[in-house]
Amino acid sequence: MLRGSDFRAARPLPRRGALGLAALLALCLAVLPGMGAGSAWAEKKTGSKPVGKLITVEVEGYAPIVDGARNKAREDAKRSAMREALEKALGAYVSGITEMKNFEVVKDKVFSQSQGIVKGMEILKEWEDEDGVLHLSVRCDVAEAALDGVLGPVVIDALGNPRIMVLLDERIGDKPSFLSTAESEVLRVFEKAGYLLVDPTQAGTLKDIDLAAARSEENPERLREIARDFQADVLIYGKAYASAYADQKISGVRIYGVRSTVQLRAVLASSAYQLGSDTYEEKQKGTSVEDGAVKGLKPGASRAGKSLVNKIAYALVSGTAGGIPGRTIKLKLAGVTFKEAKALKESLSGLEGVTGVYQRQFRKGELELDVVSDKTAEDLAGILSDGGYEIDGVSGALVEGRGTEASAP
Repeated sequence: MLRGSDFRAARPLPRRGALGLAALLALCLAVLPGMGAGSAWAEKKTGSKPVGKLITVEVEGYAPIVDGARNKAREDAKRSAMREALEKALGAYVSGITEMKNFEVVKDKVFSQSQGIVKGMEILKEWEDEDGVLHLSVRCDVAEAALDGVLGPVVIDALGNPRIMVLLDERIGDKPSFLSTAESEVLRVFEKAGYLLVDPTQAGTLKDIDLAAARSEENPERLREIARDFQADVLIYGKAYASAYADQKISGVRIYGVRSTVQLRAVLASSAYQLGSDTYEEKQKGTSVEDGAVKGLKPGASRAGKSLVNKIAYALVSGTAGGIPGRTIKLKLAGVTFKEAKALKESLSGLEGVTGVYQRQFRKGELELDVVSDKTAEDLAGILSDGGYEIDGVSGALVEGRGTEASAP
């Protein structure tokens, strides 16, 4: 959290005529706290970065002793133990993760990036069995923060890019903000993390939903209904407020000190399970209250959003919170008629393993669909190709193509 004091008394300034515009602005910035990197408003940092919380587990590793190479077997047994320690730590850190469909893939990816996650290993016991296999009983310390940094993106990918919607009650002073700075920043954070975004403006028009009223809604059951109406897996809501707490006029230039606070909550459409972020506060300066608000709300919303990105993914795989039935693949098809689009949606909806087909848009012959299923992008590309569509590109969560005469119903 940024800390600071109120405005200090302004230092004497030379005559206005003796200053250029650049010099005047520089002096204005120097007068106000928080305007420079070393000012009282800058975040104070003390000491080195701590490791943070540790998950301590006891596991066993083993490896065969080949041609008497005991030292090599010991190193192999340590790697085996490390893998077991990570698996045990995963189960302790995220409830239900060991039961998720793609857990082996998740575990392999985490292990491939495990450097720095296991902070310590103590060998408690070492022995060789009658088959010439070396066993190690060890105690390992796994750093939560390092594990979270690796695990979060892997889980989001394994979930198949969950669909997320953001509605924030954003105000500057006592008036609603028309800029939606915080909401846009939260959307950016989640899109960068790999989530698919639901456009509430477009969908709201189609569904005749009052988005202004929805942004001020706090009833979790009602919010869950809204998420389902928009076909979102998660709805993020909350408050983003900014207000001036000081101002000072210096040689004709008025500078405002603005305090901005952001707090987010999330509700899962599958279960109404809720989780939230801490309150993040920023103090910034600006030539207007709105200017200072934008400068404060953006970093505050970014920090709040990042604090929820992985938590939401873990909640989606948790047995108590419910999960997403399959992964989401986006289809982008050009040269499609309305009749073809309708027929394709019906055809995909009837496929085994497909639990949802959601239309993002259909405009000027371009169709965008989100298909939720247990199939990969390559599987869906093959199905489209068999149906007469020309496939132009396939990636992990996207299939691009175009209609042909053969694809017409």
